[in-house]
Amino acid sequence: MSERPTGPVAFMGPRGTFSDLAVQAAFPNHPTLEVSTIPAVIDSVERHAAEYGIVPIENSTEGGVSATLAALLESSLLIRGELVLSVPLCLAARHFDKARIRRVASHPQPLGQCRRWLGRELPNAELVSMSSTTAAAREAARDDATAAVTSRLGAELYQLALIAENIEDHPDNATRFVIVGHADAPPSGYDKTSVVFSTAHERGALRRVLAVFDDEGINLTRIESRPAPGRRWEYVFFTDLEGHREDPPVERALSRLALECGTVRVLGSYPRATEPVN
Repeated sequence: MSERPTGPVAFMGPRGTFSDLAVQAAFPNHPTLEVSTIPAVIDSVERHAAEYGIVPIENSTEGGVSATLAALLESSLLIRGELVLSVPLCLAARHFDKARIRRVASHPQPLGQCRRWLGRELPNAELVSMSSTTAAAREAARDDATAAVTSRLGAELYQLALIAENIEDHPDNATRFVIVGHADAPPSGYDKTSVVFSTAHERGALRRVLAVFDDEGINLTRIESRPAPGRRWEYVFFTDLEGHREDPPVERALSRLALECGTVRVLGSYPRATEPVN
């Protein structure tokens, strides 16, 4: 976890979103700055309107959060902490009658996290993507035919009936949030480093890069390919590895990667999260 900041912490609102729950878990009772999108969180920290920002980066069911990965790729900010938040999802509406529901609204990630449940319980309902789970709750509060996939807090904020709780397809559903700032964290002895790199378009290029980590005895905890901005059909690899960038094996591996890759950028070193926060 990152140390307590002196300035506000930016998060993607409105209140009641899982980002709101994450920022309250990471920095209880600390001043916050509510913005409307993930890029706006990054921008507010870059402009020093907020000292830190907290953004979702990965869900255990749906994988990487595209908006966050894209924003980090274009930003000079560094990851300085992480938090894993359990994500129990609710179906909420103005009433308890599922037969009256014609639409189910939520952010695309939560809709994906309970896709099977919705297909079984509300097979004829239209799925409507919205900017956040709380925006979906607000819409459900306006319309009897709309239900929201939201947090319990989101349902409470708009005085919605909880038709069903814990509707996520996987009971261990969790989202990893990262704390970003202008510097990453010093070594703690139990760290993680996030790196993005690109490889040449040739046979064996990725294998050679992975061999560098293996040679140095470094465990990779995640690797994900994403389209490279402005380069059609080319990709970059987001990678999380155990250790801090100042640890000699990681330092050696990063130096060797610079010789193998067209792009190597450290997104930050920071203490690893332990157990999910409920």
